[in-house]
Amino acid sequence: MFHLKNQAEDDDPFERQRRIEWWDQNILRQAKIMVVGAGALGNETLKNLALLGIGKIFILDFDTISGSNLSRTVLFRKQDIGLQKAAVAAACTKEMALEQNAKVSFFHGDLVWDLGLGVYRRMDIVLGCVDNDEARLAINRACFSIGVPWVNAGIQGLSGNVMVFGQEGVCYECNVTADQIEDAHSRYDSCENVKKRYLQQERMPTVQITSALISALQTQEAIKLLHCQTSAVGKRIAFNGFTNNYSVITLQPYDNCMAHGKYQDIKELDLGARSSTLQDLFDRVEVEMGQDFIINLGRRFIFDIKCRHCSSLIELMRPAHRIFDDELICEKCHSSNYKVESQKLGDGAINSGQYIRSIDRISSKQVSSQLLSLSLWDLGIPPLHLISVNNSQKQVTFELTADCRDVLGEFVDDL
Repeated sequence: MFHLKNQAEDDDPFERQRRIEWWDQNILRQAKIMVVGAGALGNETLKNLALLGIGKIFILDFDTISGSNLSRTVLFRKQDIGLQKAAVAAACTKEMALEQNAKVSFFHGDLVWDLGLGVYRRMDIVLGCVDNDEARLAINRACFSIGVPWVNAGIQGLSGNVMVFGQEGVCYECNVTADQIEDAHSRYDSCENVKKRYLQQERMPTVQITSALISALQTQEAIKLLHCQTSAVGKRIAFNGFTNNYSVITLQPYDNCMAHGKYQDIKELDLGARSSTLQDLFDRVEVEMGQDFIINLGRRFIFDIKCRHCSSLIELMRPAHRIFDDELICEKCHSSNYKVESQKLGDGAINSGQYIRSIDRISSKQVSSQLLSLSLWDLGIPPLHLISVNNSQKQVTFELTADCRDVLGEFVDDL
């Protein structure tokens, strides 16, 4: 039997997927999806989203393209070596996108410290395509605190897994092991949580075949979530490439999980991390909270510290995550070729101020003028971040909304 061809259907790139009974292409056209990680998995996932017709895609990565990436990344070419992964992936995804009005933005930076939680508020779903536990834990806490579902994907050799997390219930952190927590802290000094200057990067053995398989599962679960279809929420889908076996494991919630806190009563401020000072923030917070309040930085700011070898004072005036371990030795000791070694110091020594002066909260009653003149970025607060403030009566979360366009680019026009 012969069928007459319908030219309009033939010209529609989404015609075959529209034939799925529950499929709604408008849902995908309006969807806002963040892809964290633009490596092997991220490339495959971005390709899938572009061909499916996702309308808004936001890409985050802090790395640059190397030659070793090319065999596993469909979006990168030899001429891209040395360029930012996020930028190149965004340009190629936009070019590949079949949705006529697709918008693709990117952010080049460290997921844990450089990206504000306000980004997550503006996403329908987050797809984790990262290769380390620190990043997974950060994504998990961010998504859970905002109430955004996310799908984690991981690969190793010929095997991989996908985990789906909803707005409530079990989260990624509920099931982490002690080894995973240790891995998550591996790039930091054990005492002050400053970064290690020299860190041997663990490289996972993998191949593009596995990336394609696991990314397909990840993207499929995301599409089901967007359509409110039954998905594997709270489950881990594991694939063994040697035996070609799939198994679905139900994840167990942990009632006392530290990642289950949620932000409430978020108020948007026309302040930006780089353009506004702590004094600017204080002035705006006072309107809502009165003159007595505490700002929770959510990170550690170090004023000064004593040299680990000679105890001379080293002024730092930076957040801990922008300090390296070799900066905790003074210039004189450096010239004497001392090795950087962490000293095991008791909490008493640190808290008493005998060894280090640092803060992670700022009281309106005790703040110094030196801090008030610093920009929020200098204090370690990233753009479009959420800042928790409390007093004896209430707790309020403020967003640095003025950073919206700088971070999200053309996304802002549709928010």
